[in-house]
Amino acid sequence: MKNKGKLCSIALASAFLVFVFLILISVATSAAQVTKIGTGYDPAIYGNKVVWTNGVVINLYDLTNGTDTKFGSSGASSPDIYDSKLVWHDESGGTPRLAVYDIPTATKSYITQNVDQFSKPAIYGNRIVWSANDSVYLRDISTSTQTKIGNGSNPDIYDTKVVYYSYSEDPEADMAIRMYDINTKEKTTVTSYGDPNIPHIWGTKVIWSDVYNHQGYIAMYDTLTKKTIDVTHPLDTYSDGKEYGASTGTHIDIQGDKIVYNKAVDDYEGKPGVYVYNISTGQSTLIYEYPEEVYTTPEIYNNTVVWGMDKNYVDSTAGSDIYYATLQPDPEISP
Repeated sequence: MKNKGKLCSIALASAFLVFVFLILISVATSAAQVTKIGTGYDPAIYGNKVVWTNGVVINLYDLTNGTDTKFGSSGASSPDIYDSKLVWHDESGGTPRLAVYDIPTATKSYITQNVDQFSKPAIYGNRIVWSANDSVYLRDISTSTQTKIGNGSNPDIYDTKVVYYSYSEDPEADMAIRMYDINTKEKTTVTSYGDPNIPHIWGTKVIWSDVYNHQGYIAMYDTLTKKTIDVTHPLDTYSDGKEYGASTGTHIDIQGDKIVYNKAVDDYEGKPGVYVYNISTGQSTLIYEYPEEVYTTPEIYNNTVVWGMDKNYVDSTAGSDIYYATLQPDPEISP
């Protein structure tokens, strides 16, 4: 019986080592070149243009020619960009509002109705979404029409769909990710499992951070297949006391076939740093490694990832640089 127990223990240990090995090889290391392009926080990207702010100046950086256009906007935060339009939260006048800037004409306008100090805008086409006082708003800037579409926060938009976090709309759930169809005005619940928040949408995919444990993990729902998967792993603790997962939910983004996220601790899921997850292959790639407890804010467009240091965790005088990396291997170091 003792020998049988010993053999069983060896088998379990071997299985555990194989499991850990599979975890480790599921995270690749990228040969992407990382470049610093400025100083600030909250970067967003569309095409070859990156926008960010340092609270006083808005930077609009062209990745193609390396030009950095600056224009003043004190009290600016949370910029977003789509095509030739920028939008950001603005308190330069002492009252919260959203600024809308047209790049070709260099003209700026403001949204003042139903905006509070926590409003963080997202833009797609001529539509902008944000939340204020636990309500979600949609504005068509081409027609200047504005509508409350739900009760919640942290909205994101893709085409005619808006997703947001809500704790009061679904009678069967305390917390849920909800989806609003702009054309039909219908609402559906994407998920009410765990503690979902910070939703993002692209195409048929909706991702969110489940923050029930620690810094949270990332889950994804496909509106076509109606299936939900874990992109990163929920929290587990093994016999040696080392944790695995629940450390990737602080800042996430999705575009096309890729998800980007920040990881701030060293565990069985990988080293701290900026990661890209390929939806088709199910593989995560470490783009740039940081020390532990450094928080970044990655965003993605096609094969370009941009990120900065999260102002909520890093002092404004240290570690507030803006970086970008292309996902293609450097041809000079390719085999």
